[in-house]
Amino acid sequence: MTLPSSVINLLDDGRITIVGLIRFDFGSGTYGFAKSATGLSWSGLTYQPGGMIQVSDFMAGTGTSAQQFTIELAASPDDGLTPDVLQEIETEDYRDRPVTIYDAYLHPDTSALLHVEALRRGYIDQLRHEEGDEGYKLVAECETRALDYSRSNYRKRNAADQERRNSGDKFYLNAAMTGRQEYWWGREKGNWK
Repeated sequence: MTLPSSVINLLDDGRITIVGLIRFDFGSGTYGFAKSATGLSWSGLTYQPGGMIQVSDFMAGTGTSAQQFTIELAASPDDGLTPDVLQEIETEDYRDRPVTIYDAYLHPDTSALLHVEALRRGYIDQLRHEEGDEGYKLVAECETRALDYSRSNYRKRNAADQERRNSGDKFYLNAAMTGRQEYWWGREKGNWK
């Protein structure tokens, strides 16, 4: 994590405001929620104030296996986030769509946005709707982007594929032939006396 010196100084003084942001990139649009009483605009998206937003602990791991984490978004009728609105997410193209969790650092006196740092990136796996004593909430079960390591892609390592990627690059031009050519050195073939 690389933070600007102005943010580090305010962190050292204990005077900074940190707001959690969640960005959902669905097939039909991008939605953002902020864990604050007011909305926040950043990078062309307005993060709407959400009710109680809770993100599970981030598990650290080694290797290439994906880690799971959950995001809870509670209904907040005062902010327009009613249970009906949360249920509309089922009409969205959400499966395997990107989700990003950020921390936004705000100036304590002016509330000016100083810096935004991505904490976790992943993909939505499943959605659950829960209703209990605390009210209605949406739970998104997600997996980290390490999931990409296990996916195969469409690319073939050959001259045509390389030409599509970089016109004029002939790196793989002879790759299909090298396994079939014989190179003789020394005496001529058949002249083994």
